[in-house]
Amino acid sequence: MSGRSAIRRCVNCENALAQDNSGTRCAPCSRLIEPELNEAPHHPDEWWDRDMLRDALASRHIGKVIRAYRYAHDPVISQTTVGRWIGLTQGQVSRHERGGPVTDLHRLERWARALRVPERLLWFTLPPVEPVDDFHPVKRLILPRNLPLRRQVPDEGGDDVNRRGLLKAAGVTAAAAGSALLAASPWQRLTEATARGRAADDTTVELVEDKTSEFYQTEEVVPARQLLTALRQHRATIHALVNNTRRADLRSRLLVALGETDALTGWLWFDLNQPDHAALAWRGTLQLAEQVGDGPLAACALGYWSYLASARGATRAAIRMLVAAGERVRGSSAPATRSWIAVREAEERASLSEESEALRAVERAITAFDYAHPRTERPWTAFFTASRLGSSTVTTYNRLGHRDADATADSLLASLGPSENKVRALVLSDLALSAVRTQNFDRADGLASAALDLASRTEASLAIGRLRELRSALPRKRHSGTADQLRQRLAVLGDA
Repeated sequence: MSGRSAIRRCVNCENALAQDNSGTRCAPCSRLIEPELNEAPHHPDEWWDRDMLRDALASRHIGKVIRAYRYAHDPVISQTTVGRWIGLTQGQVSRHERGGPVTDLHRLERWARALRVPERLLWFTLPPVEPVDDFHPVKRLILPRNLPLRRQVPDEGGDDVNRRGLLKAAGVTAAAAGSALLAASPWQRLTEATARGRAADDTTVELVEDKTSEFYQTEEVVPARQLLTALRQHRATIHALVNNTRRADLRSRLLVALGETDALTGWLWFDLNQPDHAALAWRGTLQLAEQVGDGPLAACALGYWSYLASARGATRAAIRMLVAAGERVRGSSAPATRSWIAVREAEERASLSEESEALRAVERAITAFDYAHPRTERPWTAFFTASRLGSSTVTTYNRLGHRDADATADSLLASLGPSENKVRALVLSDLALSAVRTQNFDRADGLASAALDLASRTEASLAIGRLRELRSALPRKRHSGTADQLRQRLAVLGDA
C-alpha cells in the first residue's frame, strides 16, 4: 500500500482539502457560513448536478430553486443570508419559496446571477452583462443594507426614465431590451401563439393549465353568468393552441385542459338552467377524456352530468352515471374525485331510500377523503373541501331521515368560512327541508329565506334545486299560515 494518506474531500463541494485543513469543509465553503459574507460562493459546475437542484430547476419555479439551493449546503443556508445576496428580506424569500412561480424576467435574471446558477440549467436566457456607471447586477446586491436596491434616477421623465436606466444597466438599449422582455414573457408567448398561429411551448401550456384552475376557483365565488363569457374565450384560446401544436406531450396536456374547460362550461350552463348546452359540453369532455385516456376527467364529466339527471327526476340514470364514474377512478388513484363520486352516489341512493347502500357510499367517501388533496389533485376537485363532503353527507342523512341529520348540519354550518356561500345555501336548504318534514314551518321559513337569498346571489343551482324540492314538500291546503307564505316566497324560483 502507498504510504500517502487518502485524499480528504470537502463535505460540501467535494473538492480536495488542503493538508493543513483539519476541518470537513474547504476554505470557500467555510466562509460561506460566515454571517458577514455578502456574495454567494462559487461552486464547481458539477455541484449543480445534485438531484434536488436539478428537480427544482426543472420545475421552473425560482422559489423552489432558492430553497433547494439553501438545503444543498451543509449547514443549510438561512433565508436571511440568501435574501442578502439577492436583495430580498427574509420574509420575501419565504413567500417566494412557498408561493407561485415568478415570471418577471428581470428578477429571474438578477437572482440567477446573484446565486451564480449555470446558464445551461436555466429555463430563460441571460443577456450579456456590461457594467455601466458602476451599476452591476451583482455589485448592486452587495451594497450596504441601508442603500436603495434600485438605481436613483432624476425625476425628469418619470417612470419612463427610470425604466430606461434599469434597462441600460442590464447592458442593452431600452428599446431592444423592452422588446426582448416582452417577447419572452409568458403572456406575450400565449398571445403570439394564438394570434399568429405559433406552436405552444412548455411555459405557454403551464399558463393555460394555471388559468384553467383559476376558473374553477373563481366559480366558487362568482355567479355563472359573469364567468361564462371569459371561460368560452379561454376555450377558444386552447382550441387554437391545440391546432397549432405538434409536440405530442404538449398537445395531450392542452386536450386535457380543453376537457377540463368543457366540464366547467357544462356546469355553468347547468347553473343557468340550460340543460341541453350543459349535456353537450359534458359529452365533449367525455370524448376528450377517452381520447387522452384520462379516467378522472371522464369521472368528472359523469359526476357533473349526474346532477342534471337527478334534477330531471332520472335518479336511476344518475346512479348509473356515478357507478360508471367510480369505475374510472378505482384503486388509490384520484382520491378526491373518488370521494366526491361516492358521496354523490350516497345522495342519489338516499333519495330512493336505499339506506344500506347510501351509508356504505358515505363510508367510502370519508375513507377516500382521508387520502385526498382536493386543492392540488385536479382543477375540479378544488371545490370538494371537507365542507362540501359534509354538505353531501347532510343531504344523504336528511333524505334517509337519519337521526343525526340536523346535528350534523348545525355542526357544519358553524364550521363554514365567510366565503363558502354556496355550501351554506345548500345546507340551509337541507335544514329547511328537514323542518318542513317535521312540520316546523316557522323554522323552515327562516332557514329557507336565508338559503334563497344566498342561492339567488351566487346562482347556486344545487341549492335552488333543493329549495324547489322544499316547495313541493309544503302542504297544499289553503290558508296554512307560514307554509303558504313560504310557498309564495319560493315562487320566484319558477319551475326546473
